[in-house]
Amino acid sequence: MEEAVVRYPTSWMTRWLSGTDTMLGQVRTLFFGFLLLWPLFGLWGVDPHGDARRVVLAVALTLVLQAWSYLGYQRQRFPAWSWVPEGACVFLVAGTSDFDATIGLCFMWVNFRALYGRLWEKGLAAVVLVAGMVGGAVLTDVSLGASFSLLVTALLALMVQHVLARGSGARDRAAARESAMASAGAGLAASTTREDAMDVALGAALALDRQVSAALIFTVAGPALHVVAAAGRVGDEATGWVTELDRLPREVRDLLRDGGYLVVVDGDAEALTETLRLPKHRAVALAPLVAHEHAFGMLVLALDRRPIGELAAPVTTLAGETALTLDQLLIRSRLSVVVEHLPDALLLAGEAGTIRFANPAARAMLGCTGTELVGRALWSLLHPDDLPSVLEAAGASARLCRIRGAADAPWVEVEALLEYASEHDGSRSIVFTGRDVSERQRLELELRHAQKLESIGRLAAGIAHEINTPIQFIGDNVRFMQDSFADLVRLWSTYREVAAAAGNPPELHAVDETAEDIEMDYLMEEVPKAISQTLNGVQRVAGIVRAMKAFGHPGGEEKAPANLTEAILNTLVVANNEIKYVADVQTDLADLPPVYCHLGDINQVVLNLLVNAAHAIAAADRGRGTIRVATRMDGEHVLIEVADTGTGVPPEIADKLFEPFFTTKEVGTGTGQGLPLVRTLVTDRHGGTIDFTSEVGAGTVFTVRLPALSPGLSSPPGVLSEAAP
Repeated sequence: MEEAVVRYPTSWMTRWLSGTDTMLGQVRTLFFGFLLLWPLFGLWGVDPHGDARRVVLAVALTLVLQAWSYLGYQRQRFPAWSWVPEGACVFLVAGTSDFDATIGLCFMWVNFRALYGRLWEKGLAAVVLVAGMVGGAVLTDVSLGASFSLLVTALLALMVQHVLARGSGARDRAAARESAMASAGAGLAASTTREDAMDVALGAALALDRQVSAALIFTVAGPALHVVAAAGRVGDEATGWVTELDRLPREVRDLLRDGGYLVVVDGDAEALTETLRLPKHRAVALAPLVAHEHAFGMLVLALDRRPIGELAAPVTTLAGETALTLDQLLIRSRLSVVVEHLPDALLLAGEAGTIRFANPAARAMLGCTGTELVGRALWSLLHPDDLPSVLEAAGASARLCRIRGAADAPWVEVEALLEYASEHDGSRSIVFTGRDVSERQRLELELRHAQKLESIGRLAAGIAHEINTPIQFIGDNVRFMQDSFADLVRLWSTYREVAAAAGNPPELHAVDETAEDIEMDYLMEEVPKAISQTLNGVQRVAGIVRAMKAFGHPGGEEKAPANLTEAILNTLVVANNEIKYVADVQTDLADLPPVYCHLGDINQVVLNLLVNAAHAIAAADRGRGTIRVATRMDGEHVLIEVADTGTGVPPEIADKLFEPFFTTKEVGTGTGQGLPLVRTLVTDRHGGTIDFTSEVGAGTVFTVRLPALSPGLSSPPGVLSEAAP
């Protein structure tokens, strides 16, 4: 994307004058002004003999010289060969006054032109001056001594102006480098990405010297170097170029190890630029990028010729600042990645508690955007009852507390740590981290319930075992009594028949009186009924014992095929005490194949749903209700439905029903852990789902969907697939 160019209005001086922003440019402008003003007083000395053609020639040559000088002044350079024609014009004008008054043009011209060009060009200028003065002495009446005096003066002016130009140029270059370094420092400090920082560094490198036409940065990773950024006159293949580090000259590789500054010239420079995919250059300056005493790359400047003046200090300084900035930005980038992907909530606030930053985890946990959080008071997010303990433990240890982002949002239980951090300006900031412990609490809840179930299972199995033996004794004895009493009944019947056949002799009257006294006929009728009822009770106790043993069986860690119908019936027996006073139970249990599951978990799921249904019916206070338990197959899943005629679930709390510790019961009567445990056992332990439909005032139906098959099975256990035809 191209940057917009801002153009400021220019004055007439800026348009007509050139280079006045530098010291050398100002000196050149001053002496060019003297050259322009010379005709106002210098041309009066033309033609002492009254020859008009000399006047015209002097004026014309002066105008040509001034025009040519203005063109060179605007371009800030003159070709070396122009010394010869310019000198011819100057000495022709001097000849129009026989090297008298108009010889002043020579000195104005030398003082101006000596400010341009290199040293060898000044040698050419000296030759032109010597030739001009000798020619003037030969062709005019000027004495040899006068000509020599004029020549020495001109040569002195040439040398003085050359030194002045060199000094002014050096001062300008130093000022330009200082400006470039200052601009680079500000730009690097303002850079927010490594790309921005490298662009700033390369721009400053190009501004260090007029001979710098290209600059690049390469990084080193193991045996390879990678050109990551380039600017100026670079080739199409430079940026992104990757090559082997061993292709660099040894002195360049040593520079990466030892540090410092290196200038490579002529053939070595051309070979190096070719390796880096740059156009050929006459000189290359290099300085390593060092961070934490380790060189990770290099700043490279390609120059059209050897630099004028020493570049070591600015280049090494620029490389050092660039390396420091790139390293800081890399650390900042890595820190940003860590903060952005940190699972814990992280809030940064001022000392007064005003939030300055919130990471994505904090925004997600609080249900707020970054804009909504920044500027808010940190303390407003914490539960008022938890705030004192968090502040008391600041910087010491983590504390459990509740936070939320909105007044109508549920509280989130977190493990919070509050610390004070000192900033570089001496102020203090608050760093608040919060770890959502709901999952940990869920696992702890699951573990507690698993331990509770295991304990209950062992207790139930022990109790059932202890009860089972005496119940067997009682049952056996009652059956013995039943059989024996049947024999007594048969004996009594035989006695009555014999007595009737004998005519009821007086000897048997005592027996009849005793039988009437003990209501023998009543006993003969009621004792069998009592014995039968006792046997029925014993069988019911034995059934409850078997159900408790089955319900309390802990099972194994692996899923195993189980009879869900039998498990549900056993659970109904165990839960009967909760149900029998408030509801009647209806069952519609399908003929299910064995289902792979953790049977103890399924027993707990059904028990919790039955107890929940009984409590809902009791809370409805509409008299005796109905609980319906049904099972059926649905494709490769088994469905268990528990329906009640209780209060129903209001829509405003429907989405919170499975949240840990959420309960609609009074304090002390409900923990809010039953349904969350059901969801954990169904979804996490069995990969199933649980859902419900509800109508307020009519009741609720919970539906548990469980996979019927174990992984690797194509049909339920015990069900043979139909053979292919």
